[in-house]
Amino acid sequence: MDDVGGMDHGGVGEYIGGMDRAFLMVTSAAGRKKVVLGDEPLTIGRHPENRLVVVEAQASRFHCVIETTAKGLVVKDLDSRNGTKVNGQAVKTVFLKRGDVIRIGATELRLVVPGQRVAGKVEEPVEVKEAEGLEVLEEVVLEEVELEEVERVRAEEDEAAERVNEIMSRPLNDAEWGQVDLGISSSSEDDEKFLPVLAELLPDKPFEYGEIALVNCRGQVVHEAESEEHRKQRRVAGSGEAVSVLRYIILICTRARATDVHVEPKNDDYQLRLRIDGNMVDIVRMSKEIGVRVCALVKILCDIDVQFKHIVQEGHFTAHVPGRRIDFRVSFAPAMFGQKLVIRVLDATTAPIHTKDLRLPGWMLAEVRRGMELDQGMILVCGPTGSGKTTTLYALLRDCGVERRNVVSIEDPVEIEIEGVTQVPVKEGKGNTFPALLKSMLRQDPDVMMIGEIRDGETARIAMQAAMTGHLVFSTLHTKDSIGTVFRLLDLGVEPFLVGSSLHVVVSQRLARELCPYCKRGMKPTAEQVRKMGKAGVGVKEIYMPGGCPRCLKTGYMGRRAFFEMLVTTDAMREVVMKHATPKLIEEAMKGTRFVKLVESGYQLVAGGLTAFDEIEKAVGR
Repeated sequence: MDDVGGMDHGGVGEYIGGMDRAFLMVTSAAGRKKVVLGDEPLTIGRHPENRLVVVEAQASRFHCVIETTAKGLVVKDLDSRNGTKVNGQAVKTVFLKRGDVIRIGATELRLVVPGQRVAGKVEEPVEVKEAEGLEVLEEVVLEEVELEEVERVRAEEDEAAERVNEIMSRPLNDAEWGQVDLGISSSSEDDEKFLPVLAELLPDKPFEYGEIALVNCRGQVVHEAESEEHRKQRRVAGSGEAVSVLRYIILICTRARATDVHVEPKNDDYQLRLRIDGNMVDIVRMSKEIGVRVCALVKILCDIDVQFKHIVQEGHFTAHVPGRRIDFRVSFAPAMFGQKLVIRVLDATTAPIHTKDLRLPGWMLAEVRRGMELDQGMILVCGPTGSGKTTTLYALLRDCGVERRNVVSIEDPVEIEIEGVTQVPVKEGKGNTFPALLKSMLRQDPDVMMIGEIRDGETARIAMQAAMTGHLVFSTLHTKDSIGTVFRLLDLGVEPFLVGSSLHVVVSQRLARELCPYCKRGMKPTAEQVRKMGKAGVGVKEIYMPGGCPRCLKTGYMGRRAFFEMLVTTDAMREVVMKHATPKLIEEAMKGTRFVKLVESGYQLVAGGLTAFDEIEKAVGR
């Protein structure tokens, strides 16, 4: 059988996406049924989480997957135990043409294209209603068939199948999702079976499994990128399970935009969870043997002593993939059943790179860029932990003209390296605190300074004095909104004239999860929701809520988006600040400007169908 790209596709591609979709005629001991091939991958196997469950002793839990591409339909074997056969020949990855037969045990799956001749007759076009995923058009049960074995196997998986169907049929809130058990087995065989399936279901695929090279903390390549042939040899030899699992974890992290990996030891196994779009998502239960090996491999990559298991240990390692490098910051902490491993994923490509990528409203972007061109002054970004403040500062640094300016940053810690910027880490144990480093860096002839965070009055005063004396200063502050930033600076002991004279722009921001475009569901807003949305809700007939599909790991969301509130200092506001300022007086001073409150910016995203109403409520805290 030819590999992908080497087979005549038989004209299947022209039917994909149309009303007369190609479908599979599935013939098994249970009967015959037609399964429409939609845009989403069709996973096939014994496990009830597959979209097409095949009850066969020779079928693996996750046997193969059929995907729709621009060139046609592709079937991929998922390292099944007995292999996937097309027209009697074992295949790994191959294009399908009309009439091809995929056989799994006694089950036959024949590809039918409506209007084409198959098995001596012409299949009439089948009218298919638009639907997501799997649709059974008809089912004809064959007579005089022995069903005892089929029913026995089905009975064992009915309970798990009901749980999965319930999960797939309705949206879950965060509390419910944390309690969901998909019935994933904890055997090491299933670890290696489930992770490849999950990686294939995710839509964003910038690189493949074999293209990941693991590099230790000293910059040495410990495990090179490997070809499919090398991988087969390693699997035959029965070695490298931990390397394989770690590579798949990295692959899933990059495809799902995960920021953290949690490998948690339990009484009988290890639980793998990822933080995706700010929320924890259960991925799989791993056997104790595999969990221990993965943790040991990470320690070796970080040059951490593997003998110590009851202390806090930290380190870092790197993965090289085509076109970029991904850094990982590692932390081991003692827990009840062993050390818990947490890996912070530092992938620069998942975050906005430049100010235009922040997706600020046009007038806000113009104000920020105008402030970045000044020779002095301060731009502050405020919000709670995890609201994307550092990402915004990095975007400002990249666009502030590093080629013609001396740019210095003081960070705790330095998370991402920026070319052209002198980045200085805070080390309080050695006396290198924010105030001490700030004083020292002012002697380094800086044009632009970034201070990772203003934590105390001394840092605030030095930073604002620098902003008045010929330096452009970027920093962050933990406050609820932009107006609250002014009063936080005053509370830290900064003189009112310094605040009024130095502060140029304050950006308050939050992050809201974006709805998955493949499964979001429309609904009519309630009267209370329209009232809360204010101007943003005028004329809105439909808002959206999360659904749940394999592409978003059944969370209903895919990615995050920032929304902003911007305070630009005016003469009227400076006068208020230098006197006895109150929030009400500052709001009055902002009348006539384009000032928009944070919650109003969030509701504009809801009105545009980009996020759910509850996401804004949760992010803003109202």
